[in-house]
Amino acid sequence: MLSSILHSDRGFGARVPRLALSLLGVAALTLLATAAYTLWLNPEIRFYLYAAKVKRAWAERLHKEYGRAIVAFGASSCAFAIDGERMLEKHGLPVVNFGMHAGMEPLFLTALAVESTRPSDTLVVAIEPGLLLSPFDSPDLAAQMGMALGNPRLVHASDLTGEPVHWVENVLSLRPGAYHFFTLLGKIVLGKPLYRYSPKDLRPSGWQRTDERREIHDQEPFIVESLPEHSRRLLAALARWGNTNNVKVVYSLPWGWVSDAKRDQFKRMNASFLRHVAEFMPVLKDPALGAHPVRHHFADTEWHLTAEGAAERTDALAAELKAGVYWTIAELQAIVGDEGSRQSSGKGTPLQTILDEIEQEQAVVTHVASQQPARF
Repeated sequence: MLSSILHSDRGFGARVPRLALSLLGVAALTLLATAAYTLWLNPEIRFYLYAAKVKRAWAERLHKEYGRAIVAFGASSCAFAIDGERMLEKHGLPVVNFGMHAGMEPLFLTALAVESTRPSDTLVVAIEPGLLLSPFDSPDLAAQMGMALGNPRLVHASDLTGEPVHWVENVLSLRPGAYHFFTLLGKIVLGKPLYRYSPKDLRPSGWQRTDERREIHDQEPFIVESLPEHSRRLLAALARWGNTNNVKVVYSLPWGWVSDAKRDQFKRMNASFLRHVAEFMPVLKDPALGAHPVRHHFADTEWHLTAEGAAERTDALAAELKAGVYWTIAELQAIVGDEGSRQSSGKGTPLQTILDEIEQEQAVVTHVASQQPARF
């Protein structure tokens, strides 16, 4: 009896390692299969791999033909806003649009643009305020793109920040989630495109456009009291990198749709954000302060400009780049002001008066700049 029990235990003990090895084998095969899907078949990754290829090719062309480039980058608000071909043909400015997806977050977005920037270039940071005010969560999309591009150092901007590559985290991020799976399945069943955008939406300069039109929502302005420490570290690192590599780094506020009723509040919010950015780098002087209340200039979100809106934004940015005029922290602080104190004391300059004066000043500077050849 005892011998049979011992024999049974030994048999069970032998089966356990085999079972464990089998389970590990299945897990490894599953990870490999899902990773292969993410890297080569995922419609979203395939689109942005193509976008990165297009943007890199245009940057290379500009460097070869003009010896320098203006590299504008950010999330999708940048992708839909800046027409590099129009910049070149109408304004004589060699601009490449490195706008990508907000889900990749600022570290990856910055590293991807920096990778294609050369000495004597200008790097235009056009990351949305909301992204710089939010936590950096090491998103799966950034890890997936970094691995798909063959450069995992892009994920945490390791060459800029010194952050090591998180290999385990990156590999595990290659698994598509249940939401992705069921969304994709639903699109297949309904016969819809597997991804919202397609290569035909991209122009050679990296500018993206879409024929989609959706309901968009009004902004909810608030005063920005400070930047998160991780964003301050990123901006400081980027400014240092620019100084070390002879790259001019400037910030340009993206345009967003806001109703007329909230326009002044939106401008004040953006000014409160920009006063903190201006501690690290020059901020291009856009008198609109990112507030663009023209509804038909926006496509499928309150950040995605239509072709008509992008033309206006491109021309405005070209004028700002040529003028080379920047906000001072004092000017931005005056716009933010202490509205409550002004109202209670009856003293101080009303916001609209300040904005009108700035807009008049900028109109003169822009006109003079438009008569001058491009300096970039």
